[in-house]
Amino acid sequence: MSSEPPVYILLATYNGERFLAAQLDSLVAQDHGNWILLVRDDGSSDRTPQLVERFARSDPRVRIVASHAGRLGSAASFFVLMQQALDDGARYFALCDQDDVWQPDKLSRQHAALRGLERASPPGTAALCWSDLSWIDAGDRVLAGSHFHAAGLATALSGAGPWLLAMNAVPGCAMFGNRALLERALPQPAGVEHHDWWLVLLAAASGRIRVIEAPLVGYRQHAANAVGAASLRDKLLNTLRSPARMLAQGRTTYWQAVVNATCLRQRLGRAGLAPGWDSAVEHAVEQLGAASAWRRLRAVMRGPVRRLGWARNLLMLASAVGSAAGAPADRSGRT
Repeated sequence: MSSEPPVYILLATYNGERFLAAQLDSLVAQDHGNWILLVRDDGSSDRTPQLVERFARSDPRVRIVASHAGRLGSAASFFVLMQQALDDGARYFALCDQDDVWQPDKLSRQHAALRGLERASPPGTAALCWSDLSWIDAGDRVLAGSHFHAAGLATALSGAGPWLLAMNAVPGCAMFGNRALLERALPQPAGVEHHDWWLVLLAAASGRIRVIEAPLVGYRQHAANAVGAASLRDKLLNTLRSPARMLAQGRTTYWQAVVNATCLRQRLGRAGLAPGWDSAVEHAVEQLGAASAWRRLRAVMRGPVRRLGWARNLLMLASAVGSAAGAPADRSGRT
């Protein structure tokens, strides 16, 4: 084994037996073999726990994280894994979904990219790398060669920007981060409901980002996805078919963005935010989160925090003038 510290792969499972074996096989096939896999099952009722236990018996790099907290949901389960990785002394970590397939060079390319980023940054800098993904179906057939292009999110391949405050745009399974980012992310703030959105915001607002444009993950699209992808065309069709449901989802994302910005300001403080991000976070908290609907509307139209694409911004405008019931009570601190 390498003298380098291992990469901690964090896998949260729940009723994933259909595709789990393919994902585990793709981990074994990584050309960077110096890894430790932490797995937490979230109360599966299928054979997922048995598959994981059998895999753990066959590979000493696999560790099952016991948890008696019961059913937590995907994000909270990942926060448990992140805390375990931090407690174990992890220097690097990668998030892993149970139903995807990794390209053999995913870990090696992201590890090299992040190490290069750290060498060019002050010690203790929170750093995050993400790659593009391809869309694959249940039979591993490629549906789209680039997730970010197919979803109308090509800007994400150019790096980070304040638009990340408005939308959860980067799938966690494409991410690779360092210990400084873990330290900054934990513990899970009250109100933060998306671990991947929280990680990318912390890295973008206070650290460094590097993007690999190659699709290093086969991002599986199927009916049982906890979170899936959709093209702009599909999103527009879904909106026309069920506008009330899409507006409800848009409002949930809108107010989650305000909560995230509030937690970001509380966690980092104004002094801990990178230039430009301090004003963007302040705008998200005080203007997008204002009690007045007209003030929120003006904030979307004239402010620096917007989603990518005109259709998403129309939904953001509609969400801004709706009820403020989702606003955080205390603002002091993938639509």
